[in-house]
Amino acid sequence: MEQDIINKLRKKDHKVQEYFYKTYAKSMFYTIYRYLNNEEDAAEVLNDGFYKVFSQLDKFKKGGITELLSWTKRIMINESLQLLRRRKELKLVELNGNEIKNTTIDCNIDLETKELFNLITKLPSKYRIVFNLYVVEGYNHKDISEMMNISESTSRSYVLRARLKLQEIIKYTYNHELK
Repeated sequence: MEQDIINKLRKKDHKVQEYFYKTYAKSMFYTIYRYLNNEEDAAEVLNDGFYKVFSQLDKFKKGGITELLSWTKRIMINESLQLLRRRKELKLVELNGNEIKNTTIDCNIDLETKELFNLITKLPSKYRIVFNLYVVEGYNHKDISEMMNISESTSRSYVLRARLKLQEIIKYTYNHELK
């Protein structure tokens, strides 16, 4: 069944493309939105990203739906980052790896996933992007450093700063004292 869907997508079967789009567009939209923080831009990147997926399926290596979705998500993230670069909104500054040491992060608040993603959108873009890549998408610092053209230590620092800033946002938003 999975391979049948992928084969039909490769043959540019419009009904299967529509099915694939309708099935996964919402989750891909939220992925893109976490990077762009703008619905209109996210919708534009979503459409451009799916166009790229459908037109470049010959580049997709063999695998099932899970691998196809990972590949699709990677395209959506790359398209989001390219838009930010074109608009010069992606300005990352190289940090000294020794700037932040021995910082503990402790947050004992139960948040729904939707609430947490809404709070993440309030992070400054440079922290939000690296935080999303590392925490949400699961990329390692080496991959992030290559994608973003920063050092691994800068990636680590941005994730740490994002977590600290997120704590501040949660504290302010929910008026909780964090340990």
